[in-house]
Amino acid sequence: MGSRGSVGRDPCAGPAPGRWVDPGTIGWSGRLARATRPEVQAVQVLGHRGARLVAPENTVEAFRAAMDEGADGVELDVRQTADGALVCFHDAALGRTTDGRGLLREHTLAEVATLDAGASPRQPGARRFRGVRIPTLAEALDALPPDALIDVEVKARGEGQQGPKDVAAALAGVLAGRGDSARVMVSSFSRRVAAAAAAELPGIRIGLISPSFVPLGRALRTAEGAGCSVLAAHFAAYFGPKAKAAARRATDEGVLLLAWTVDDPQVAARLADLGVAVVVSDQPGRLIRSVD
Repeated sequence: MGSRGSVGRDPCAGPAPGRWVDPGTIGWSGRLARATRPEVQAVQVLGHRGARLVAPENTVEAFRAAMDEGADGVELDVRQTADGALVCFHDAALGRTTDGRGLLREHTLAEVATLDAGASPRQPGARRFRGVRIPTLAEALDALPPDALIDVEVKARGEGQQGPKDVAAALAGVLAGRGDSARVMVSSFSRRVAAAAAAELPGIRIGLISPSFVPLGRALRTAEGAGCSVLAAHFAAYFGPKAKAAARRATDEGVLLLAWTVDDPQVAARLADLGVAVVVSDQPGRLIRSVD
């Protein structure tokens, strides 16, 4: 899995090259490809933390709002509670998006379940969504329709040297035995977490997330070295020096390319031309309407 040539062909690396899941199982619309060039691979649109400009981010309400806007799925964040449960939450601290205080990892699942994820004035529709709760990862998966694609961004890194493996084991505990795990992608900024997930979750695509300032070629080498079959790069990295050649090599080797965060239809079209298969958007409905 670690070598460049094996990505996308090793059965542990995930689905067949150039696809996240079998298009016969998940409805691949080909929306952006038809709007730009018919020979270009279809680009799927995921709502960033759901439709986070419409409903409180990383809540079931935001995930459903993204699907209502026509998204192909959602990107969501997960962290661990003090007792090891995986919950959908972006920040390390509770204060920005809930009525809680302190670090999420210092609270048990029972305590987190009492928090109001719609109470913060920083969240959209604060009055309308009062009482909205922080879902567990399992609850989020259960709430989404069976054809929704799901990118699980792992914020948790665990404690000490064993931490990434513990996080990967927690993910396996949620995903093992589910009949819908083929629609799930697991991604992380942490190379160690990504590598641990790749070893622990055979058959599920694992992605390394890369910021805009890391050249795409270097990011690709790092992702492949960690055993990943997905590179999730900031959209600007796709337009850097030698990025076009790196993107071509990635697609040739079966590495699925994802770009974040994309709200401009013209940028999405340019990314499609480069072989990007998935874009994450703060405005999924607007992006989709612009090309329909």
